[in-house]
Amino acid sequence: MPQNDLTIFLSWSGPASQAAAQAIGRAIDDVFSDARPWISSKDIQLGQEWFTELRGALETTRFAVACLTRRNAASPWVLFEAGAVAGKLQGLKLVTVLLEGDVTDLVDPMARFNSTRFDHDGMLRLFESINISLGTPMKPIALQAAFEAVWPPLDAAVRAAVRSEPRHDVFLSVPMAAFETEAQYQGFRADAMKVVTALRQHCGLRVFCAIERIESIKQFDTYGVGAREDIEALNDSANFVLIYPERLVTSALFEAGYALARGMPCRFFVRKTTDLPFLMRKLPEVFQHVSIVDDSEWRDYDELVLRLEQNAGPWFGTHQIARLER
Repeated sequence: MPQNDLTIFLSWSGPASQAAAQAIGRAIDDVFSDARPWISSKDIQLGQEWFTELRGALETTRFAVACLTRRNAASPWVLFEAGAVAGKLQGLKLVTVLLEGDVTDLVDPMARFNSTRFDHDGMLRLFESINISLGTPMKPIALQAAFEAVWPPLDAAVRAAVRSEPRHDVFLSVPMAAFETEAQYQGFRADAMKVVTALRQHCGLRVFCAIERIESIKQFDTYGVGAREDIEALNDSANFVLIYPERLVTSALFEAGYALARGMPCRFFVRKTTDLPFLMRKLPEVFQHVSIVDDSEWRDYDELVLRLEQNAGPWFGTHQIARLER
């Protein structure tokens, strides 16, 4: 790479963000002859020491772009790379590109940086900013023409990547038909809905939980048609959470096994670990993506809600939002 070329560091976390970063990198390559996009998935070769290569890229970077989705805005890796970029010399530019949502959804520390939405005007502004940072900028009319040529395939590639993201951040599995009386069911349903509300309103997560549509235990007579919808939702979810309040025979255990087989991150909230089937108790010893949280960490559902709100970022790859609607 010629010494005068501008290195543009593209930060990503997760498959959709990675695909978007690669598409943006290709567009930058096509438009600018003296700018070099750098993305770890492409520029760190097999056998190379990744941290050394990453540090080297950061040393030569004067412009960075972080590709953010709703799920990765608070991912540890994106925050690490953003911090590494921000800690460099003054004058370095860091722009966050929101592949979905709005810039007002961002909270600290990502809210401190210049942000733009992924749309025609937002990306044109990004390319204009890159152009200004070059030693020999393109003339505005030439930049506009070049951008318009790459925009259709860039737009199609990024939107396809975003569509590939799971529709639900969390599949919340709870026992339902296992309760013997309406009073038992209604009491548990009220507690489960506290969890659903907290995950949605306070954590900004997209949640699927079948108990929402089953208002009474009497509805289970006609519920069979919903089982297929539940499996479809489970297939389209990023994380699995089980609330298992006591030893029960319930299809929620089947859903837990299904989620485990799919390799989904799983968290089981139980009163007593011994209430779980024996092999389920041993899962955290074998699988890093499975954890069990017993009542030594939550005494009631208000405490369970608090635990979820406090750990939404590291557990589900998102962040608490400052407003109620996303």
